[in-house]
Amino acid sequence: MKHGIHFFHHSVLPTAIQDFTAVIKEDPSNAQARLYRGRAYAKQQQYRNAIQDLAAAVHLDPSCWLAFYYRGCILRQIDPKRAVQDFSVSVLINDTQENFCSFLHRGIVYSEQCQWSLAICDFESVLALDRSVIFAYLNIGLILLLHLDQCYEAIRQFTNAIEIDPLNVRAYVCRAQAYHKIHNLPNAVKDINRAIHLYPNKSQLCILRGQYLMELKKDELASLCIHQLAEMDEESFMSQPVQQALIQSFCQNHNKAIECLREAAATQPEPSMFVILGKIQMKAKKTKDAVRSFKKAMKLLMTSAKILPNTFETAEMYYLTGLCYMEQKSLLQAHDAFSMAIRLHSSYPDAFYQRGLCRMQLRQATCIRDFNRALALCPSHFQAYMSRAAYYGSKGRYSKAILNCNEAIKILPSSVRAYFYRGTLKYQNKTFKAAIEDLSKTIDLNKTCILAYYNRAVCYHQIKDFKKALKDYGILLLLELSKEIAFKVLINRGLLYVELGDCANACEDFKEATLLSPYDSQIFQAIGICYHRLNEFEEAVRSFDQALKLDPVSVDAYVGRGNSYMENGHEAGCKQAQKDFLRAIHLNPKCIKARICLGYNFKALGKLQRAWRQFTVAICIDSKCHAAYDGRASVCLQMGETFAAFQDTNAALKLTTTAPLLTNRGVISQLMGYLPCAMKDYQQAISVDPNYALAYFNAANIYFHNRQFSQAYCYYSKVLQLDPRNESAVMNRAITNTLLNNIEEAKEDFEKAICLCPFSAAVYFNRANFYHGLKQYELAEKDISTALSIQPNDALMYKFRADIRGKLGFYKEAVEDYKQAIRIQEQIDSM
Repeated sequence: MKHGIHFFHHSVLPTAIQDFTAVIKEDPSNAQARLYRGRAYAKQQQYRNAIQDLAAAVHLDPSCWLAFYYRGCILRQIDPKRAVQDFSVSVLINDTQENFCSFLHRGIVYSEQCQWSLAICDFESVLALDRSVIFAYLNIGLILLLHLDQCYEAIRQFTNAIEIDPLNVRAYVCRAQAYHKIHNLPNAVKDINRAIHLYPNKSQLCILRGQYLMELKKDELASLCIHQLAEMDEESFMSQPVQQALIQSFCQNHNKAIECLREAAATQPEPSMFVILGKIQMKAKKTKDAVRSFKKAMKLLMTSAKILPNTFETAEMYYLTGLCYMEQKSLLQAHDAFSMAIRLHSSYPDAFYQRGLCRMQLRQATCIRDFNRALALCPSHFQAYMSRAAYYGSKGRYSKAILNCNEAIKILPSSVRAYFYRGTLKYQNKTFKAAIEDLSKTIDLNKTCILAYYNRAVCYHQIKDFKKALKDYGILLLLELSKEIAFKVLINRGLLYVELGDCANACEDFKEATLLSPYDSQIFQAIGICYHRLNEFEEAVRSFDQALKLDPVSVDAYVGRGNSYMENGHEAGCKQAQKDFLRAIHLNPKCIKARICLGYNFKALGKLQRAWRQFTVAICIDSKCHAAYDGRASVCLQMGETFAAFQDTNAALKLTTTAPLLTNRGVISQLMGYLPCAMKDYQQAISVDPNYALAYFNAANIYFHNRQFSQAYCYYSKVLQLDPRNESAVMNRAITNTLLNNIEEAKEDFEKAICLCPFSAAVYFNRANFYHGLKQYELAEKDISTALSIQPNDALMYKFRADIRGKLGFYKEAVEDYKQAIRIQEQIDSM
C-alpha cells in the first residue's frame, strides 16, 4: 500500500494502479486502496473505472468524505444532480477548512444551474473557511454584478480579491465592468489600465479601454487605444502610412514615423503629407528638416504664377516654419515667417502671439501690439495674457502686469504658472502678504513647486515672520534642488539665523554652502563673523584666513580677522590685529570701519594719541560717522579730556540717538559732577532701549550715591533680570539690601556674588563688613582673611581684621594686623 501511495504522489500512475490492484486482491474490503485507485484512474481520464472504485470506497467506508468529493468532481459535468448530492454528503461528513473545495465545486454547480442564492452561500462558506480563496470572491462578485444587479456589493467583492492578489488581472477587469455599469468611468479606466499593465498584449483589454475613453469624451486617448490594438497586427497598417506614422509619432518613435512618411511622400508627394512630416520632425527636434518639409509643401501649393493661396492651411505652414526658427533662435527669420502667416490669414491669433514673443525677445516695444491683437481675436488666449504680464513686469509696471495675471487666472483658474507669476509680481510691488497668498495657492496646486516655496520664504523673511520662513526653507532642503537653488536657500536661511541672533545654526548653513561653492570668499567671511559672535575667536581667524586666501584684497576680511585677534585679549593678538587693520587701510584709505578698529586697537595698546588721530581721520572722511565720534570721546575720556569727550559724544548724539551713546554721555556728566544731567541721560537711554542693562546699572549707582536705596534696589534688580551674571550689580544690590536691613536677601546676593567671582577680594571684604554689622565676628573674620589671601597688601583690610579680632578677644593677632597695616601704609607713603 505504501509503495502504491509513493508512486501515486510522484505521478507514476500505472505502477500505482498495479500496486493498489494487488492490495485489493489480497483485501477486497480495503476502502483506502479503492479510494487511491479511483483517484489514479480519474487522473488518467478513465472515469468509468474511477467512479466504480470511488463507489466501492463509499460502500466500504461510508464516512470517507474524500471519496464523495472526488466522485462529485467527476459527475459535475455529466450528472450535476448526483454531483451536488456527493458534495453535500462530503461537507456533511467534514465541514472543516480541509474540505473547502467541496463547497467551492458545489457553488460552481449551483451557478451553472442558476441557483444564485445557493451558489453565494457556498462561496461564502469557502471564504469562512479560507479568506484567501480569490476564486470565491470573483464568483460572488460576478453573480451580484451580472444576475442580481448589486453593483456596489460586487465592487466590494472584487476589491477584496485585489487586496489578496494585486496581480490578478481578472479581478481588475471585473471591477472595471462593475464601475462601468454604475457610470463611474474614471475608475473603470484606471482598472483597465492596471490590467493592461499586467497583460499588455490582451487585445480585448485595449478594446474595453477605448470604449470607456470614448464614453468619457477623451477621443484622442480612445483613438490611441485603437492604434495600440492595431499595432498588434502591423500588416493591416501597411496600406495606411499616414495613420501608421501618426501612431508611431504618438508612441515617440519619431524616426520610424519620419521614415514611413518619407517613403509615402516619395510615391505620393502631396502638401498635406509634407506638413504632417514637418510636424513630426518638429516633435523629434529636427527643426531644420521640418523647415525643408514645410517649404516643399509650399512649393507644391504654389500656383503657376508662383502665388500662394490665401488659405489658413498656407498660413499655418508659415506659422509652423516660424516656430522652427524660434526653436533655432533665428528670431528675425521667425518674425518674417509669422508676419507672412498673418498676411495670408489676418485673423490668426497664435501667429500674432508668436510674433509678439519674437518682438519681445528682440526688445521691440511693438510686441505689446501683437499681444493686444491676439487677445482681440481670441479673448481667452491664456498665453497672450501671461506674455503681456511678463512684458509689463519687465518694465517695472507691476500693477498692470498683475491685472493681466488676473485675466489669465479667470481663463485657467488652476494655473500654477499664473498664480506663481502673480505672486512674484506682488513681491516686486512690495505687497508681501498678498504675494504669500498667491504663492500658497501655487503650492496648493503643486506641492513640489520649488520656486514657490523659495519665494514664499523670502516674503515671510521680509515681513519678519521668521518661523514660517524657516519652515519653507526647511521644506525646500528636503526636495531635490539644483545646486544653484540649494546654495541660495542655505545662504538665505543662514542670514535669517543671523538676524535672529542664532549664529550657531547660521554657521552650520554657511559651512554647508561652502560645499556647494568652495571658492566663494564671502561665505567664509560670513562664517568668520558667526564664529566671532559665538566667541570662538580662533575658528573665526581660520575662516577669515580662508577668505583672504580666496580674495587677498578683501578689506572686510582683514577687518574681521583683526577684530578676532583683538578679542584674544593679549598683546600679541593686538599687534597682529594692528597689522590687519593697517593692511585694510592700505587697500582702502577711506575705509572708516578699518580706521575705527585701528583707533580702538591703539587705545587698547595705550597709544592714545595715535588712537585719537585715527578717529579724527575717520571723522574727516565722513563727518556723519557717529561711531568715530564715540570712539574719539572714549579716548579723550581716557586722556582726562572730559569736556572734549563730552563734545564728541554730543556730536555723535546729534547724528543718532542710541542707548549706549546716551549712557556714555551720562558717564561723562557723572565724572564732571553733574549728577542730575547724568541721571537724565540714563533715563533717556532706558526709554530708547528698555533692555539696555548698563543704563539701569549707572542710574542705580547714582541713586545709591544719593542714598535713595529703595530706587537703587529696584534698578539693580532690573539689571539682574537683563543680565543675571553681572557680578557688580549683584554685589551692589547686596550692599543696598544691607543698608535697607534686608538681611536674608543680602545674604543671598553675597552668595551669588561669590559664586560669580570666587576670587574677588572686594566681595569677601563687603560680606565681612555685612557680618561685622550683624556682630557675627567669626564669619566676618573668616571672610576678611579670605579677602587678604586674595589681596595680601591692603592696609585697610589688615586694620579691619585687627578690629574684628580685637572684638573676638584675639589681641595678639590684632596687634600683628595693626603692625602689618602700618608697614604697608609706610611703604605706600615712601613711594
